[in-house]
Amino acid sequence: MFRSVYLLLVALVSSLSLEAAPLPAKAELLASNTVTAQFLGTRRIPCMGRTALCPDRCGHAAAVAVFRVLSNEAYSKPGKYGDDKAEPGSEILIDAAADVPGQESAVLQTLASLTPGDTVRLTQKHCYADMGEVLMPIRPISELQVTEKTDKPLPPLPENPYPLMPIAR
Repeated sequence: MFRSVYLLLVALVSSLSLEAAPLPAKAELLASNTVTAQFLGTRRIPCMGRTALCPDRCGHAAAVAVFRVLSNEAYSKPGKYGDDKAEPGSEILIDAAADVPGQESAVLQTLASLTPGDTVRLTQKHCYADMGEVLMPIRPISELQVTEKTDKPLPPLPENPYPLMPIAR
């Protein structure tokens, strides 16, 4: 019974439009980083929840695009809270599959077309949004522009560099 309800919900969600949800009306901008970064590749990060299905069968694992910051072009933090300035050498992780409110669907298409080693200019905003029942931070990418395509791709990233705690099954 539960499985059939779950499959019905998955079918309904997948049939929805591919357009991203707009940024909620009650969203406060906490910080904005515009950087030049090098795309390192995509990495699958397992769920770190502690249920019996975690880390590989719960459906919460994420495929993230990994970028190494080369330079920070613009940074603003209008209030006390928000992400720090992205320093050269630091990494930015972007969910490569999820629809983030306030992020255009073209961002996911651009992510899919990147080759490890490409250089991009990206702007990531850090907002605190009222999603109706929940107040939560969101980090939409408002700009993702390829500035230089690579001729020599980088080697692929390791599949999972994060150690997992042993779990009983």
